[in-house]
Amino acid sequence: MRHFIRSTHCVFTLALATALATIACGSSTPSTPGTGGTTGGAGVTGQAGSSPGGGTTGAAGTTGVAGTTGGAGTTGGAGRGAAGTTGGAGRGAAGTTGGAGRGAAGTTGVAGTTGAAGGGNVDAGAACTVGAWPAADPSMRGPFATVTENDVGPAAGVGADGGAAPMFTLFRPMDLKQSGLCHPVITWGNGTGSTPNLYRGLLNHLASHGFVVIASNSPQVAQGTPPPMLAGVTWVLEQNANPASPLYQRIDATHIGGTGHSQGGFATTTAGGDARITTIAPLCGAQTQRNLHGPALLFCGGMDTTVPCSTIMNAYTGITNQPVMLASYLAADHANWLTFGGSGNTVKPVEVVVTAWMRVHLMGDTALRGRFYGASCTLCQDTAWQVMRKMMDQ
Repeated sequence: MRHFIRSTHCVFTLALATALATIACGSSTPSTPGTGGTTGGAGVTGQAGSSPGGGTTGAAGTTGVAGTTGGAGTTGGAGRGAAGTTGGAGRGAAGTTGGAGRGAAGTTGVAGTTGAAGGGNVDAGAACTVGAWPAADPSMRGPFATVTENDVGPAAGVGADGGAAPMFTLFRPMDLKQSGLCHPVITWGNGTGSTPNLYRGLLNHLASHGFVVIASNSPQVAQGTPPPMLAGVTWVLEQNANPASPLYQRIDATHIGGTGHSQGGFATTTAGGDARITTIAPLCGAQTQRNLHGPALLFCGGMDTTVPCSTIMNAYTGITNQPVMLASYLAADHANWLTFGGSGNTVKPVEVVVTAWMRVHLMGDTALRGRFYGASCTLCQDTAWQVMRKMMDQ
């Protein structure tokens, strides 16, 4: 391990925040006039139209007009109501009832259509399956189209300039039923003064691989009771049990990870003491956490003078009960190794490593395990990195 410069604490205010952005009516034959003769009796009333599938049955037709003098007029045949359109599943408003048919004898009113489906994603299908995911290349975008949901979940933590506690941003696969597998969760923490929008390149990349990423909007994510990163996890698990939520029965509650940058990295190691968090990968910020419940990957930048590698080394030394890796990206400072402000077309090296780590530990992607574990791990051989490990030889 190379010698690391020592520093005291992390205060990270990102100037890069300028990159913020934030995703046939039936018919009937009319009565035929009778020939001359005595006055015909009234035409027979047209029968009601058949009940359309899924729509509201149209009202019965009006009574046929009496025939002219002579033989009885021929009664118009009953019309056929058009089939109503059935709305998709959801909490849609009730369908509009069709009006009664009027005009020619025996004409049946058109059936009313059923109201369109309302919002929500009530899923009456089978729940997802917890299991190993197919292998994927972490340097490439994953197989899922993604969606970003702003201001979801509870208010938690500290707001900007002492304002109201903020909510969360959710980055997730658009179709959570696409694979049939339950989606692992990652809770994210921002750097000081930042919001998830600044890190959307990384967070969308993780979502494209199938992760559900819950990110606090707090610019001071290390503050608050409960800590925002854990409040986000609680909310996601509640949504997994809520039939009205898009997350209903789509979450793997047994595989939850944490990551964050700078102050968010320190908050990540704090969150790692929660029994629900099964792995962490803090970026440029970490403190001693002796109660981890799964492996840890601690990142530092070899050129970082804000939170130098010596600070991260202290956290590495304090972890003795779980596999742990300290990975220094030698050419990186505190901020230049993340895709700030957008996704772009290139996934930066640290983003590749974070994605691979989470795939190994939350998705069971064994094809990527050799990047971190074993006597000659791939990352250990990469000259752009300097790596230390404990309990990771196998």
